[in-house]
Amino acid sequence: MKTYAVILSSALAGLLSEAPFPPLQTDPVSGTWTGTSLCQVKGSPCHDEIAAYHATKLPGGKAYRFQMNKVVNGKEEEMGVLDFVYDDASKTLTATNVGRGAKGSWRFKLDGKNIHGTLTLGDSTLYRIIEIHKAD
Repeated sequence: MKTYAVILSSALAGLLSEAPFPPLQTDPVSGTWTGTSLCQVKGSPCHDEIAAYHATKLPGGKAYRFQMNKVVNGKEEEMGVLDFVYDDASKTLTATNVGRGAKGSWRFKLDGKNIHGTLTLGDSTLYRIIEIHKAD
């Protein structure tokens, strides 16, 4: 009986090591991203923040919904939701929002598990620099 168990376990180990399944492709954007969102316009209502963004892929394309939160006293506070379009060739996410009377253009550059981002106002003022890392 021991011989049979050894042969069976050896055969299974051999089969599993040569599994015909391709490696699982993971979504490079979906997940939780944390880091900093730093104000570039001193004296404005803007404040440096600890960012916690939650990205979810939207059905039917290359769009992602980001729940944009900031962390205050160790707790997340909702700031808003933005839908970004992902360009796989350039590894960039872009979104536009209008808030408090100002148009803003968000641009995130995906770099592995890091995103380097900016928020630029309609008058081309660099308002924020975002540096976040994928947490999961």
